[in-house]
Amino acid sequence: MPFLFATVWFYIFHIPELAQLLKELIHMRKWLIGILALVALALAGGYVYTRYAIKRSIKKDEESSGITIAPVDSLGGKKTSQLDLRPLFIEKLQSLLKKSSNGLYDLSIKDLRIDLLESVVTLQQVKMLPDPELLKQQRASGRLPNDVFSVTLDSLVIKGINLDDALTSKTMDYDEVRIVRPVIEVEHIRSKREKPSGDSSFSQRFLKEMERLSLKKLSISNGTVVLHKKGASARPTRLNQVQVAMRDIRIDSVTREDRDRFLFARNADLSFRDYNTLSRDGLYRTHIGSIQVKAPQQLVVLKDVSMRSPYSKQQFVSRLKFAKERYDLQFPEIQLQQIDWWAALNEEEIVADELLVKGGRLGIYLDRSLPPHSRMGNFPNQLLYKMPMKMDLKKIVIGGLDFSYSEYNPLSKQTGTIPIGAISLTIFNFSNVKPGQGSPLTIKGTASLLNQVPVEAQFSFDRVRPKAGGFTASIHSKGFEASLVNSFTMPMGLMRMDKGTLQSLTATVKGNEQQASGEVEARYQDLKLALLEKDKGEKELDKKGFTSFVANAFILKKDNPAKGKAVRKETAQFTRIPEGGFFMLVWKTIFTGVLKTIGAPTKIAKKTTTPPARN
Repeated sequence: MPFLFATVWFYIFHIPELAQLLKELIHMRKWLIGILALVALALAGGYVYTRYAIKRSIKKDEESSGITIAPVDSLGGKKTSQLDLRPLFIEKLQSLLKKSSNGLYDLSIKDLRIDLLESVVTLQQVKMLPDPELLKQQRASGRLPNDVFSVTLDSLVIKGINLDDALTSKTMDYDEVRIVRPVIEVEHIRSKREKPSGDSSFSQRFLKEMERLSLKKLSISNGTVVLHKKGASARPTRLNQVQVAMRDIRIDSVTREDRDRFLFARNADLSFRDYNTLSRDGLYRTHIGSIQVKAPQQLVVLKDVSMRSPYSKQQFVSRLKFAKERYDLQFPEIQLQQIDWWAALNEEEIVADELLVKGGRLGIYLDRSLPPHSRMGNFPNQLLYKMPMKMDLKKIVIGGLDFSYSEYNPLSKQTGTIPIGAISLTIFNFSNVKPGQGSPLTIKGTASLLNQVPVEAQFSFDRVRPKAGGFTASIHSKGFEASLVNSFTMPMGLMRMDKGTLQSLTATVKGNEQQASGEVEARYQDLKLALLEKDKGEKELDKKGFTSFVANAFILKKDNPAKGKAVRKETAQFTRIPEGGFFMLVWKTIFTGVLKTIGAPTKIAKKTTTPPARN
């Protein structure tokens, strides 16, 4: 059944916001860790430099005056210098940030506490804000960077500074840098990102002054990130409860080019919770319970993923001008394995070995009383090459998915539902990286139609000439009692199966965006059906008695194969209407072959394709 593969249709192509969301999440992961790590390292470097400068000044004073300056009790019983170090620290840190940002950012620190005995420095209520005047000038001249940040921190703590190496200017070794409750607001200036030289340039500048920086742990807790997109009407994206843990950070001449590290860290984890966003048209709300990124293991895990409309079916339809599917989905877990982070971040590509979807539910509802609209150019291979970013996923695996398709038929004024359970899909060569080259996009899958009938199918889509929408398909279904399908053939097709057994259905179809043709083999026994109609003012469907009698007695072929004869195989052809999508073309082609097999007029397939005109 082609309805099985409507899952893929929805999951990959009908919701382009999912691909855009993935790109944003990967993008946000780098600038979030990068900007905080850079601020932390700059603060730590400024701390060591200032301590070095102060000690050197004290030593010179002692040498010139012959008087030794003794430490006094000024920090709760712990010894330190008489000098108030805070103004010097703050001044140095402000200078470092100003120079590193080409004057764009200002730094303010409400309080700075130093515990020399415990080797801890704590900065409280830290703010990093763009200079308003310079921001205005750079905005007018178009020289702003891709993103402009406003950062506030409750506190930043540096632990494990070795006092004995205070005069050593070539190494920096710390136990931990901890950032608490940061709030980061990002104004996204440009949609196309330049290839950054960030990490390389930073490390090159750093290694001119220092031989090594090592940090056992960098942690960020209870963070909030707000991404402001371009356009006055664009809703900001908000990430809550951001947690970052980077371990074994080391910058030296060896690790600067080590691709097995992520931002110089041996291991890094990023997670945040309760991601929510509303689609641009306001028809869908996307929620992700938690997102976890593991680097450099190249793994992204999304849990409790859902996308639902805030409107009821009736409210949803009332907001449409043309017939359009309404989706309701929930995935417990999605994994992206072996992501090429640098390609994803620098070239705006999503490159991964495998995308894995574990379980979930997907429901689709269509009200056919609305006017149809043209859907030309929306076949899977056509949409793949229209995506705004490069995609290269070697394998997509969807397992244990439950699916239901519901359709309201204005002729019967009823809704029919087709449930399909235990869906398992494997997709190969989901790629638009090399247009005009490569093996076809292939989809293989199995499912349980009506949660009882085993179905298997395979689809292939041409990637050499994708604009034509070329494809092939093969579908096979095992046997079941014909009356099993009445739950959807009655409201959707105005036909009831009163008797019969379908032993098997096999179909092969080949086509493009204009038409499809193929061979259909439907084996069945003792078929008897009733044609239905909807009388005006009545709620129930009525049987067309005389028409059904004539059809069963003189037109329909009750068996295939007929007794003593070979199995009938019929060729089928169907010309696509512009309002019909890919799966409608495949299904109508197969339906045409079934109608020919049972002896029914093939115009029935065309008749049930489009809804009647609205009054």
